[in-house]
Amino acid sequence: MPDQVREFFAGRLPVERAADGYQAVHRLAQAAGVSREQFVAAYLASRERLEAGEGDTRAPHGLATLLEELRAVRVRIVLVTNSPRTGIERWLAGRDLDHRFDEVITEAGKPKGMPALLARIAEEARLAQPVTLGSIGDVWANDVSPAMDRGGTGFFIDRFGTGQQPSSYAGATFEDLLPALRQWAGSLS
Repeated sequence: MPDQVREFFAGRLPVERAADGYQAVHRLAQAAGVSREQFVAAYLASRERLEAGEGDTRAPHGLATLLEELRAVRVRIVLVTNSPRTGIERWLAGRDLDHRFDEVITEAGKPKGMPALLARIAEEARLAQPVTLGSIGDVWANDVSPAMDRGGTGFFIDRFGTGQQPSSYAGATFEDLLPALRQWAGSLS
């Protein structure tokens, strides 16, 4: 299973009904006969290990620079994740990212909870036009669709280049979307 996960992250092996790494691991674990209870326990243990500083994970190349550029044009930057808070703050701090977000929302309940969160974020930021709301993510239903439904700009990390879901911009990796993100941010100022 670890080899299949590596192939998924490398963009070489799609996993049926898996949009992101968490879903890929879940689907592969199910196929290997791992029970839901075992999977949940393993996931929570992985979050504890992340909190303890273990694991070899990195932020996307160019993220810190992009966040500084966005801040310079007064973009409100919010990280919205379904993950629990355990591990997030330490992970962000360990990559010098903790101070680069205006807000970190955990256990967001996406996709169902995303429309209300976007409405609150847009209201707090006093967005004049819906297109000035941007959302980036690798799970289209969670991250891109809700923003586009509000008239916002959607940046989709389409790992396997399916092109099946509408988005304002798409790329196989976060790094592929950097020019589009910069162009969008430049249009706001």
